[in-house]
Formats: sequence, C-alpha cells, structure tokens
Amino acid sequence: MANELNHIIVHCRNRRESAAFLADLMTAPTPVDWGRFTQVNTSNNVGIDFADDLVPPDRINESHIAFLVTDDEFDTILERLKKDSVPFWPNPGKSREGEINHLFGGRGLYTLDPGGTVLAEFITTPYG
Repeated sequence: MANELNHIIVHCRNRRESAAFLADLMTAPTPVDWGRFTQVNTSNNVGIDFADDLVPPDRINESHIAFLVTDDEFDTILERLKKDSVPFWPNPGKSREGEINHLFGGRGLYTLDPGGTVLAEFITTPYG
C-alpha cells in the first residue's frame, strides 16, 4: 500500500493569521476553516491544518514545515518577505538575518509565521 501524506496539524498562536501568512507567501488558495482548524492546501493536495486551541500557548513548540518550490516561486516569496519587512534566514538556527542559502545548487530560506511558532522553509532543490 502506498503511503501519502494527507494532512498535518500545526500548533500556532493564531490559526487564521498563520494560515493566511503562509497561503499569501505561497500564492495558495484562501485558507478554509474546518471546525477548530484553518487549512492551507498545497499543490500536491497535502492539507496543513493550523490549530490554536489544542495546546496551551506556553506549551507550543516551534514547528517546521518545508516546501520545495520553483525558482520563480522562490523569487516571489523572497520579494514578499522583503516588501513586508518579514525576517528570514538561511538556516533553521535563524542566524544571518536577511540572507538565503545556496545548498545543493539551489536556494533556500526560513521564515517564522506572525506568532513565531511555525518555521517555514522554502527550497528550490531537494536535499542530498
């Protein structure tokens, strides 16, 4: 049997704000509320369900979600981050703000959602 990721739940401080931030960066469809979740759908039909009431705010760990994007999509994401003065980094340790990486012959960056709990990574070349 093939295993396909269908959806994941990401804990955050404000589900609608975090979902809208990610959808805007990715030019994804408008997030949809499903009960206590707000879902962003990716181009490969994986739903990212943002939840803000399942875990107490002081117990939310920083989540990490990564996306493989085209060079054009990366350029658009980078332009939006710069235009809105949203911090980004070349590594998950969040050092060297405002830089991108060039790993494996591609480009990559990390940025946090507005609540500071979801670290989104965008890369143009798969690792390895």
